[in-house]
Amino acid sequence: MALGHRTRAVIGSITAAAALGALLTGCSASSDETAEAAEQVQADPDLRAMLPGELLAESTRITVGTESGYPPFEYTNEAGRIVGFEIDLFDAASDRLGLKYTFSDMPWDSLVPELYASNVDVVAAAMSDTPERQLDSDFVNYYNDSDAIMVPAGNPKGIKTLADLCGRPVAVLGESTQADALAALNSAECQAKPVTVLEFGSDAEALAQVEAGKADAELTQWSTGRYNAKQIGSGDVFEVANTELLNPTPLGFRFLKGDVELVRAYQAAVQSIIDDGTYAKILAKHDLSVGALETATINNQAASQ
Repeated sequence: MALGHRTRAVIGSITAAAALGALLTGCSASSDETAEAAEQVQADPDLRAMLPGELLAESTRITVGTESGYPPFEYTNEAGRIVGFEIDLFDAASDRLGLKYTFSDMPWDSLVPELYASNVDVVAAAMSDTPERQLDSDFVNYYNDSDAIMVPAGNPKGIKTLADLCGRPVAVLGESTQADALAALNSAECQAKPVTVLEFGSDAEALAQVEAGKADAELTQWSTGRYNAKQIGSGDVFEVANTELLNPTPLGFRFLKGDVELVRAYQAAVQSIIDDGTYAKILAKHDLSVGALETATINNQAASQ
């Protein structure tokens, strides 16, 4: 299986995130160094037996692709360690399988090509599970999220809905479902006054355009937008403008299409930690209980028994 290296960006201010993301490249790390889950999760021999045979050796590690600047899912703490909701969840599921892993942190737009090239075995990067992505990937779903319209605190432009973005410059992470949503908006409600879509390589860069006044809003995932609104500055720099759910979508760990045994093993492991309460504790730790799933699914469908 693949081995990898990773980078990390400290999320404290938008500027610091963008600068440090370029500087901390190439540092290797593993699940042993990054685990901050609610409690130690014991391996289940029956679930471990679901893994592909080549992963059953004690020394085996898989490589997990991620992109570090996306709190609360994955980011770097002050000690330089990878942390976040998805990190805790992946760590707990891997512990249940008795499987070790190494993170490979890279730019967002490199994640899927590295998966296709088999340089990483799975992507854990708060990826939305969509029918288009299911054509060449399989997802183990672990959370439901929606979109957030990020605006300056006080919402000076009075933006509340997607339609309010028509005719405005809006920043977004490139090659994301939010970028697709803006393209769809331009084909529908905003035909007469299209959104000027400003695409960037990271969520932090996109949000920085709002802070700098170069974009009227940013479209991002709700959980990340809510986190940034609370954490950046003293909570008085940004706010989430919308109060209605926008484009609710399941998130999932992303695998190569046809990696059946590994996919089913992780689905069973996530279901196991849902059933024993570990999942609820991890959600509560990150204040994300609102998006909880009762059933871990594959490609947004219940796994076959």
